[in-house]
Amino acid sequence: MADNKDIAVLAKKVYELSALTLEELEDRKWEALLIVNAAISSAIADGVARMHADKEARWGAQIQEEGILSRLHPKWLLRTDDGKPPAIQHALASARDNPHRDLRTRLQALQFIAPADREPLTELARALATDAYAGARGDARDLFITRMRGLSKEWFKDPWLTLLPHDGNPPPVSILIENQGSTHDGGWHDDPTDDTELEKAQFLWADAIRTWDVDFLRDNPLSQLYLSVETAAMTAAETASEVASSANEAAKGVATIVKWAPYVAAGIPVLGLTTAALAAARQ
Repeated sequence: MADNKDIAVLAKKVYELSALTLEELEDRKWEALLIVNAAISSAIADGVARMHADKEARWGAQIQEEGILSRLHPKWLLRTDDGKPPAIQHALASARDNPHRDLRTRLQALQFIAPADREPLTELARALATDAYAGARGDARDLFITRMRGLSKEWFKDPWLTLLPHDGNPPPVSILIENQGSTHDGGWHDDPTDDTELEKAQFLWADAIRTWDVDFLRDNPLSQLYLSVETAAMTAAETASEVASSANEAAKGVATIVKWAPYVAAGIPVLGLTTAALAAARQ
């Protein structure tokens, strides 16, 4: 899905501007222009076309009266005094679903903003840094925080610090953008809500050993697996009257191999795979 959650921030800014009177909007014309341009640059062509069509249908006559230069004024895209949503709404709606807009393109757009024009777009800068951090792997988050602490002890108060190059190095947020992915190491960056059945089983097993949870250690899927294997092996071993001796020995051998092969052949991770299979079979 397109990574456009920050459009909600942009929509909030548009709403605030659209609620102003024409006089108030005139006083904030340059801020309005920046917000409108941000919305248009984020939209797809169809949304921009519908925006302009709506603007012309509602305000075309007044634009003609005020002259060609007035066509560039952002008020025509923000006005709601005719009782309808602002024309810019069409661009915002298409921007939300723009499949070609990702964290990299969001960063590129904000990097071109002149220092004097950044303040009105600070919430967009903060949204980008937040989204990039939320989606990054744990090691990238740690590196990013280390880099930012080296720049300023209060870096979190100014999101633009994360988006701009420093000392000839790429912007710190690029560490996060280039290392997007889930963290599954059980550390403090690991989000348990996206753990697989394998990871859940591994972490439960590890926690049970660390806290010595006797109930879990007694009843967990791993113990049930090996108790089941051992029971099968013993059953085979005790049925000499029902099977040939050679077949009985073969059953014992197979059971022993199955029982210990995960340790010998592939180590502990294979146990987690077995647990995951059990969990899936029980669902």
